[in-house]
Amino acid sequence: MHKTTHALLVLVILVIPQASAKRNDDVVIMKNGDRMTGEIKKLEEGELYFKADYMLDAVKLDWARVERLESKDQFNVTLTNGKLLTGNVKKKASEQADIPDFSIVEEDSALFVRRREVVRITPVEDSVWKQLTGSIDYGFSYTGGSPATTQSSLSADVTYRAEKWSISANGSSVFNAQSGANNTGRNTLDAQYARFLTERWYAGVLMQLLNSQQQDLTLRTAEGAGIGRVFKRTERSTFGLLTGLMFSRENYTPGLGSNTRVNNAESVFQLRYSRFRFKKAQFDAEIYSYPSLSTLGRVRMGGQTALKFEIFRNFYWKFGVYENFDSHPPVHAPRNDFGTSTSFGWTY
Repeated sequence: MHKTTHALLVLVILVIPQASAKRNDDVVIMKNGDRMTGEIKKLEEGELYFKADYMLDAVKLDWARVERLESKDQFNVTLTNGKLLTGNVKKKASEQADIPDFSIVEEDSALFVRRREVVRITPVEDSVWKQLTGSIDYGFSYTGGSPATTQSSLSADVTYRAEKWSISANGSSVFNAQSGANNTGRNTLDAQYARFLTERWYAGVLMQLLNSQQQDLTLRTAEGAGIGRVFKRTERSTFGLLTGLMFSRENYTPGLGSNTRVNNAESVFQLRYSRFRFKKAQFDAEIYSYPSLSTLGRVRMGGQTALKFEIFRNFYWKFGVYENFDSHPPVHAPRNDFGTSTSFGWTY
């Protein structure tokens, strides 16, 4: 690692503000009259995580059934309109759903909103690492007999959200082996930087890496930018579209044709529907289409979906499906790459 990189890391650590110790006198009162005093851990997907001194682990409370809430700690609060605010939080009792009953107090100002407009609440932590959210999962299967088959899958994602921007990355690796046949595999890495322009609009920068033995693709690197729009954001789901331009460089397995290195300009259409949650299940889906601008008639399209079931605390079981289709590969290679995986994972 270069000296400049070391210096930047040290600088980041030094400038991160230090937060005071978390309080344990937060108050939550449920609609049935139950009163608890302890520490608010977070709110996400309609569930309030709360831990009292007498609890071994944090419990999940239905956010719709919380009557009152009050804390003297600082929290980051994400609203359905996309705003991220920081301050003390308080929810008062209200008989009417349309009356603002939740407040975020920032120094000398306060914003009042309705409970259902609050998507996420997270403590203001003392380091960037503690504000990261994401998951990691791994799956392995073996089938004996003739032929014997083995499948291994690994995936992970991470997100950091600031007031005016966010950065996220996700990667996956799938390996399939079958006796008497060639091994196949697929490796991906996607990253996105988003700068929020308004409550619903953002500018995004994309970077993608793909290696697919199924499609004889040694490596595709792609970079691009676009404009995104969030059509719907609630405490349980998000739906949006990103459009823009992307430039890619493809390197195919030698011997498949005369042109195994290809540069391509493409338009981008990414449709995302994420984090739709039932009681203990979560569904994420992404569909994309990249019509080529440099090779007319060529379209890359596909998608990936994942269904997660919570097993215990932050541990889950996941079933995933991915599809990658190329209408006109530049070489004599398979047009389709399809697969499924099952795995166990952990969210943080």
